[in-house]
Amino acid sequence: MSTRPPYLKIEALSKHYGSMAAVDEVSLEVAAGEMVVLLGPSGCGKTTTLRLIAGFVEASAGRILLEGRDYAGLPPYQREMGMVFQSYALFPHMTVAQNISFGLRMRKMPAAQIASRLEEVLALVKLEKMADRYPKQLSGGQQQRVALARALAIRPKLLLLDEPLSNLDANLRQEVAREIRRLQRAAGLTALMVTHDQDEAMAMADRLVVMDRGRVQQVGPQEALYEAPENPFVARFIGHSNLLRGTLRDGCRLRLGEGVEAQLAQRYNLAGDATLALRPERIRLLPPGDPTPARMTLAVEDATYVGAHVEYLLALPGGGSLILHQPTTGLAGAARLAPGSRAGLSWDAGSERIFDASDRALAAAGPAPALASV
Repeated sequence: MSTRPPYLKIEALSKHYGSMAAVDEVSLEVAAGEMVVLLGPSGCGKTTTLRLIAGFVEASAGRILLEGRDYAGLPPYQREMGMVFQSYALFPHMTVAQNISFGLRMRKMPAAQIASRLEEVLALVKLEKMADRYPKQLSGGQQQRVALARALAIRPKLLLLDEPLSNLDANLRQEVAREIRRLQRAAGLTALMVTHDQDEAMAMADRLVVMDRGRVQQVGPQEALYEAPENPFVARFIGHSNLLRGTLRDGCRLRLGEGVEAQLAQRYNLAGDATLALRPERIRLLPPGDPTPARMTLAVEDATYVGAHVEYLLALPGGGSLILHQPTTGLAGAARLAPGSRAGLSWDAGSERIFDASDRALAAAGPAPALASV
């Protein structure tokens, strides 16, 4: 493991509006050259965090250390950061070249250096032939590349991206996402991006930061957050998880109510309230006659063919449904169980995640006893 200090270090960063904490003691470390994506629902504090780092919002408390220097008290123009806004924020009366070179002119760089840097950045974003066009003459994707080029032109120490793809058509999003990632890597930039879109976050991040109600819920690579969420919020927000609340007995039996129990694949050192998280694609539907012992049996409410899988809704005691995705291999999609059928369910040890009454993830104490064969 590297012993180098983090390139960017955020310490207990907070922003209060009266008694309301928009950002509540956020701490984060980012390595040089890393792309970190802040992800969460609307109002979770991710955009405010980005604006605190940029200096557009004054922090109530905390430190922002970039290469060891505290930037928290500096105005935005002294922070050496490039910002790409959701709305592009291009000057409509300026050409592409003038928009890109605006920051360089404000820094009073010599004309020859501006021309050289402009040529370099135009080539980087592949807009050499559009230097004399105005924003209204460009597509949404081209305007976003101009906004990105303007941020890159000043050679920022940190690149900040605020929902950079939200104004693009769905067809353009993947293309521009790949372009931003390519440019960020090519320039060797350290970047922080904000989005509410999971697909964008998964595709672009080296690491994800999941936020809710102003606080960081979990930080890590995509695989860690998907396979090992630290609380039910992350399990539900990253991908989709069925969250089954019940009472854990004997360390491996989760009673859901009305005589329904889930026989867990692992044993846990807990007795009492607990939540089981299961992803729809990790649950196996046992067809009639399958000798595999069922971990739980539920009634089918609905089955819908959606191409790659059949989506089953299975009735839970007390209301609500468990969602299961059965892959459609060959003609499997045609052999759907009818509503009202009883369906046995199975899953392996690596597919279940248990949280205690305080929503903390529990480590397994060992494998559960084997289920009796049917």
